[in-house]
Amino acid sequence: MLYRGFSQDELEREYSPSSMIGGDLTPYLDSYAALSAQHRSQMEVIGNISYGDGTAQVLDFFPAKGTGAPLHIFIHGGYWQALSQRESAMMAPALIQAEQSFVTLNYTLAPHARIGDMIAECRDALLWLAANAPDLGFDPSRVTLSGHSAGAHLAAMVMASSADALARSGLRVRDVILISGIYDLEPISQTSVNDPLQLTPVEVHDLSPILHLPAPGPRYHVTVAERDTPEFIRQSRDYAEALRKGGHAVSFELQKGMQHFDVIMHPRVFLLTYR
Repeated sequence: MLYRGFSQDELEREYSPSSMIGGDLTPYLDSYAALSAQHRSQMEVIGNISYGDGTAQVLDFFPAKGTGAPLHIFIHGGYWQALSQRESAMMAPALIQAEQSFVTLNYTLAPHARIGDMIAECRDALLWLAANAPDLGFDPSRVTLSGHSAGAHLAAMVMASSADALARSGLRVRDVILISGIYDLEPISQTSVNDPLQLTPVEVHDLSPILHLPAPGPRYHVTVAERDTPEFIRQSRDYAEALRKGGHAVSFELQKGMQHFDVIMHPRVFLLTYR
C-alpha cells in the first residue's frame, strides 16, 4: 500500500505543489529571477562567495548598514533539484530595511549530489559564515535560519544534525523559519520527485526531520501556505506539533491566501523581531 493509503495519482498530486496553481509554475520562477536580479543591481551585494571547493558551494551576502547587525540566512527550495541562490533574493530589501544582513546560499543539486551531501554543504556554509563573521561585519550571536520547501527540509536537518557544531563555532541560531517544507521523506520516495534523488530506505529514515528532532534552543516558526496541498499542510502541522511535544518554543501559522510559490514573495513571512 502506498503512503497513507493514497493511490499513485493522488500521491503525485499531493506532492506536486503546482497542482494547486494549474500546473504552470513558470511565471513564479521568472518572477524570482527578475526580482532577484533587480535587487542585485540596486543593492550592495558580494556575490558568489565560495564556502567550499565545489562549484555550487557559493553564497551571496547582502550587508546591512553598519556593523554588528543580525544575520538572516535563506536556503532555497526546488525539490533538491532546481533553482539556486541567484533566483532567491526576493526578500533581500525587506531584511536589509529591517537592519539585518542577508545571505542566500547555494548547494549542489540532484542528481549530482545526494540529500545528505546537501545537508552537509548547508552546514559547511553556516560554519564558514561563523568563521568569517568579523570580516563580513555581522553579529554571529543573532542569526535567523530560514528555508522554503526543500530548503525548509535542509534547514531542519542542519539544526537536527549540527546544532552542537554551530554552537561551538560561535554561530547562535536564535530563530528558524520553515516555510511550506517537507519533514517526512517517505512519500517523496514513492513519487516521481524521487527519480533524480534515488532515496534509499536508510536515507528516508535518517534524513527525515520528523524522525530526528533537534535539541531545544532556537525558536521555531513553522509556516505553510493556505493554498498548499493538504499533504504539505499536514506535514507542517505534524512537524510543529512534534517540536512542541519535544519541548521547543514553536509557532505554527497558515499563510492566508497564499500558495506554495508566492508565499516567499511576501516579506512578512521572513520578518521577526530580535530579542
